[in-house]
Amino acid sequence: MMDWVGLSRFAPGALFGALCVAFALAAPLVWFDRRSTRRRPSLRFSSAAPLRGLGHTWRTRTAFVIPLLRSFVLLTLIFALARPQSGGAVRDTSEGIAIDMVLDVSGSMAETDFLVDRRPARRLDAVKKVFHQFVVGEGKLAGRPNDLIGMTTFAMYADEKCPLTLDHANLVDLLRETEIPGWVRGVQKWEHPEAGNTALGDAIVLSTDRLRRAGEKAAAQVPGAEAARSRVMILLTDGADNPAPQLARDAPDPIEAARLAAKLGIKIYTIGAAGTESPRSSDPFARLLLAGRRAEVDEESLKRIADVTGGRYFRATDTESLETIYDEIDKLERRVTGERIYNDNVRAAQIAMLLGLGLLLLELTLSRTVYRRSP
Repeated sequence: MMDWVGLSRFAPGALFGALCVAFALAAPLVWFDRRSTRRRPSLRFSSAAPLRGLGHTWRTRTAFVIPLLRSFVLLTLIFALARPQSGGAVRDTSEGIAIDMVLDVSGSMAETDFLVDRRPARRLDAVKKVFHQFVVGEGKLAGRPNDLIGMTTFAMYADEKCPLTLDHANLVDLLRETEIPGWVRGVQKWEHPEAGNTALGDAIVLSTDRLRRAGEKAAAQVPGAEAARSRVMILLTDGADNPAPQLARDAPDPIEAARLAAKLGIKIYTIGAAGTESPRSSDPFARLLLAGRRAEVDEESLKRIADVTGGRYFRATDTESLETIYDEIDKLERRVTGERIYNDNVRAAQIAMLLGLGLLLLELTLSRTVYRRSP
């Protein structure tokens, strides 16, 4: 069966090119014909016999120069308007994928055991900084301009913070506003009950469903969803699955949720983030409590989640190691394809325009001087 969709996409450009060529070839014939058929002023003589012996002069024999110049003017203008191109070299270009960043925002992410710009910082602040670099490109991270990137956060509940999008500026704005429940701009305002739990299984299920829907759109060739043919989840947490008691009965198991993601072709990279810096607090009992909580990363579960989906587990102990982890994931999840790149040859178009202008001026000058007709 003929691919009418592909033909319809090809036809307008091909038709335009064919019309330009046909017009360029037919124009000289039209001009020559016009010279012989148009009505001209005339003088009547009793006899033109004495003029027949005069023969042809070089002017009459080269009169075709005028329509020929007009034809060249038209051809140069068509060449310039056709956007001449040069290059054609094959280059390696990165093909986009769909990435959902799944970020833990439970209360333990407020621990200040990371350093950002050599200053003590919360785990969440360090993660947000590196996440920003991963998306837009900064430092050792190259950025992901071709990827559909979304963000899912979770504490007691999983929440779709930002849909999969190429609008990375909006994503970064939403990342900047992301906070731990009960915190406002890095300051704790009240003890929020949702900050005390970590719904890890719910977060994987929600992110899997989002990536599944994006993959279906890519399979249906929905414009803008092409990158979702390859889907990745990057899950970062500093703890273990800890659903709220009232929700524990229906809470999905993280390993089973990962198996479901694997069946859908979704790869999960897991990151356990807990720093090695001493907790900053004036209360020695608080320092002791925070120091004990740093060891709560369930590395065994995070490794199993990554293994069943074909991903990898990483351990981040400081901001530098977190940057290295995202850099490694960035390199692992690059889809490289050969593409022939053509560049517009602006100089050739400019030369064609100038040549056409020069030929037009020459034609006007000759037709009004050397090849001028009277009457």
